[in-house]
Amino acid sequence: MLYLQRGVLAALLLVLSLNAYSWNAQRLATPLVIDELIVPFPEFAYYVMPGQEFSVHFKDAQHGGQLALAGKTMAVGSAPLAAPQKPGLYPMQVSNIAGGESVIINVFVMVPATDVNRQGLLNGYRIGSYPAKALRNNPIYLPPKGFVEVTESNFQVRVSPNFTLGQFVSKQAQGFPKYVLLRPQMLLKLENILAELNRQGHPTDGFVIMSGYRTPWYNKSIGNVPYSRHVWGGASDIFIDDQPRDGVMDDLNGDGKINRADAQWLAAFIDKMSRDGAFGPRIGGLGIYGSNSAHGPFVHVDVRGNRARW
Repeated sequence: MLYLQRGVLAALLLVLSLNAYSWNAQRLATPLVIDELIVPFPEFAYYVMPGQEFSVHFKDAQHGGQLALAGKTMAVGSAPLAAPQKPGLYPMQVSNIAGGESVIINVFVMVPATDVNRQGLLNGYRIGSYPAKALRNNPIYLPPKGFVEVTESNFQVRVSPNFTLGQFVSKQAQGFPKYVLLRPQMLLKLENILAELNRQGHPTDGFVIMSGYRTPWYNKSIGNVPYSRHVWGGASDIFIDDQPRDGVMDDLNGDGKINRADAQWLAAFIDKMSRDGAFGPRIGGLGIYGSNSAHGPFVHVDVRGNRARW
């Protein structure tokens, strides 16, 4: 029975990994800046509340261009943008006239968290309840203001060059609409790790996201701690599944076995990047997990803002 459970999970993760794109190495010569977030990619995502104002400009102030959002066109950096009032996906097109580059920012206007009812449901989807008090008064643990609505039509939308929205949805078995939280810093960190693996001669199309966002309800149902960074969209459990693509971690250390040592290899690679300063303010937790009856080895990565290892 336990073997079958692990086999079913591996098959599910294989399907999810097959939805991923081959590694996209494109980077912008002139990064875009959204509020204070530096975006170095030609495709990315940003998450706002209805009517929220946000700014867009190029990192190089000498560059100018045009942007279009929800039927409105304006010069880049000329004034703050106001997000549409209706929740949903609004692709924003940005052109850099001087640099000749174009960018797509998939702007997700979130559904307000106040729409979650007393039973912890949002349009029938189980969210549960967030802790009323932030852990150690750290604002990153405050309840979220809103959630991204995930539908069949936006499930495969890219949130960065090599990851899609649907890869981060909570694994609870419910239909559409689903809801998710996803921190842009998490995507920047994952893309950074992926690029460095490829740069150092470890060809990798992408990561399987074994667990991304978890609703408080789902997180509690699997017995995890209430302040897990997964619950705030700032953590991912990942593994590499390229050779062969079979739903479990690859033999990364080349010893002919698939076990905890492969997760240790990946974690050591990421830890060295962290010690070399590759993540800047996106430092965070790094955990190593071996195989059990339900899953193969994997690595936990998060962007909590301080170093943690286990």
